[in-house]
Amino acid sequence: MVVMSQFRPGDRVLIAASDEFLAYVDGWRGRVAVVGPKAPNACHSQVPEGYALVEVIDGDGAKQLYVPFDQLRLTV
Repeated sequence: MVVMSQFRPGDRVLIAASDEFLAYVDGWRGRVAVVGPKAPNACHSQVPEGYALVEVIDGDGAKQLYVPFDQLRLTV
């Protein structure tokens, strides 16, 4: 089964965590870097189906997070 995504690389998103694992980053804003499924390469490891690799700029630098589609919201 293939999971269709409304997200594309470059989209601005809000992380709307619905479980304890991502609760720390709930409300963070970032940009979609990769939409899964995607094979690993020099820039990132494998992105599983149903997930997006989201880049978030934090005070200490950029962070990359794997976030399920159902916990992302498009934003401006």
